[in-house]
Amino acid sequence: MGDCIVWARNANDGNRIQAFYVDKGSKGFITSKIERKYSLRSVHNADIKFDNCFVPDKNKLTHAKDFATGTNAILEASRLLVAWLAAGTAVGAYEAALKYALQRK
Repeated sequence: MGDCIVWARNANDGNRIQAFYVDKGSKGFITSKIERKYSLRSVHNADIKFDNCFVPDKNKLTHAKDFATGTNAILEASRLLVAWLAAGTAVGAYEAALKYALQRK
């Protein structure tokens, strides 16, 4: 797992949620690849842990000021896709099970 963008509360700036760039080698930034997934194996996911991780001010993304109007809009749209993927998979499983059950003797 490499560098990543993290949305977090900035205690030094009114506890606002802001975006930060976290370098792969940052002290206290620990990632481990999620192995042996059952689905979406082509998507690389990781467990991310912050243990007293310090992110310098220069890593603050100054143009990413508001989570609600930026990243949140993307997440809302993508979550709908995730729901449709689950519904489509369930319908496919139901149709396969029904076909098998109707042909079974």
